[in-house]
Amino acid sequence: MELTIAAIGVLVGLLVGLTSTGGGALLTPALVLGVGVPAHLAVGSDVVIAAVMKLFGGSVYVARQAVHWPTVRWLATGSVPGALLGLALLNRVPLERLEALLRQGIGAALVLVGLATLAHLIRKPRRPAALPLARRTVALGALIGVLVATTSVGGGSLLLAALVLWYPLAPALMVGTDLVHALALTSVAGLGHLAAGRVDLALCANVLAGAIPGVLLGASLATHLPQRALRGCLAAALVLIGLRLAGG
Repeated sequence: MELTIAAIGVLVGLLVGLTSTGGGALLTPALVLGVGVPAHLAVGSDVVIAAVMKLFGGSVYVARQAVHWPTVRWLATGSVPGALLGLALLNRVPLERLEALLRQGIGAALVLVGLATLAHLIRKPRRPAALPLARRTVALGALIGVLVATTSVGGGSLLLAALVLWYPLAPALMVGTDLVHALALTSVAGLGHLAAGRVDLALCANVLAGAIPGVLLGASLATHLPQRALRGCLAAALVLIGLRLAGG
């Protein structure tokens, strides 16, 4: 079982390194559908795993000074309360109902992420002239916070798509901003899931044992493979997996 989970970690890490698609969109359904991990443990554990991964990735961009801190602050102003709201909602749902509810929520979030990724690939966005109003960034953060806390999906893929569409930031700044904000968000959400007993630390360790070398390998191979085709296939797969989960 441990080897299977580590292998899933390698595969997910590899795909993240190749395509930069958020790990939550890949790992949570792989754990639920691939090895039968209960959805509440998959979500909570994935958020903790994401916090560890973002710590490694975000620190690189901080050292490069490739982070737009005002956007990070406004996003976190919305996402941290949003995550706390999402955690509070999950804590009110009886465990016997939580499994089906989470599977449907994860499925819906995957469809949203897959469609957003496909739309981004098909439509070449115009570079915005100015940053959005602060309240819009706070609202975006709140939506992402609720999604990540309740499904573990959206903190990378969906937010990065929004940054590309609405923020006049250089690509490296977008990625760095996304990673540093995600570190703050997943740290808060991960602690909440841990306190609620929805985290399997042994599962986290096994996934990370495979995911860290996997993401490093994927990043090294990314320049040699067709990015648009990979992301398009992955987005289509996320939609199909999401429909399966949402449909029970």
